Amino acid sequence: MRRAIRLLLLVVAALSLGVLPARAQGQAIMNGIGLLDYAHKPHFRVGDWAKYHMQSSSQLGVTDDYTLTVLVAGEEDFWGDPCFWLETWVDMPSGPPQTRAALMSYEIFTDSSATERLLLYMRKMITMLNEDGTPRVDINKPAASTLKARHDVKNPVTWDRDSLGVDTVQTPKGTFTARMILLKQGKGVTQAVGDSSIYTELREDRTSWYTNDVPITHLAREDIVTTSSRKSWLIGRSGDATALNIRDKGVGTARLIDFGHGLEPRILPMHLRRTIAEQRAAARGPARAARPTAARKQ
Repeated sequence: MRRAIRLLLLVVAALSLGVLPARAQGQAIMNGIGLLDYAHKPHFRVGDWAKYHMQSSSQLGVTDDYTLTVLVAGEEDFWGDPCFWLETWVDMPSGPPQTRAALMSYEIFTDSSATERLLLYMRKMITMLNEDGTPRVDINKPAASTLKARHDVKNPVTWDRDSLGVDTVQTPKGTFTARMILLKQGKGVTQAVGDSSIYTELREDRTSWYTNDVPITHLAREDIVTTSSRKSWLIGRSGDATALNIRDKGVGTARLIDFGHGLEPRILPMHLRRTIAEQRAAARGPARAARPTAARKQ
């Protein structure tokens, strides 16, 4: 989503619509790691992909309409931690395509609170290219302010998850029988501005339809409602606070367009576009070929 909606997702933990907003060279870049279904063991293969039509609008007049593709582009052993690379492609009607890659630890599938702690399992990311055209790979590190402020401990995002049973859902890809899950999340922040205190509340309701027929994400459709509210009062006079007023409300949808296997990654380096087992086998091959040569020299 854009502007107000993107800001809302970022503050609330940015895990709705499966999209994490970021900024690189002035452009908004999407990260689809939140679209994956971490509640079940990973049954995807390198090369599996799923594509969605994303639409959103807000009361302030901000709209978005684009397609988002998530692709399991490869794997990597990160210091003994088996991980998979997920590429996110964003194709908009106007503007160039955007691509981002994130290295996620397979350990995330063992965490019952994976959705709430996505960034803890992201090991590396690729958001841009170097001057020579090669992908720039950055290790994911928490900001120094995060360790000092500890906002997640002092003022955590609240989560409420409910199962709504099984129902059919229609998508451009077809009709699926799916599990309905309602996820509510929210966060409130109070700040001092001049002689006033301002309380801002951010909330999001996400209804998701999950089916094992869809690879990687298991997601057939997702509906999101986000609201941003605010109230204020003179410092020390909270009893005179104004009513909590809604400043903006956004509505977004993600609908499955297609899925399959065999897409070529856009940005991931060639040597990582294989499974860890295939990479290890390729590395053993040259080593075995070199041993007879070394023996003859002796």
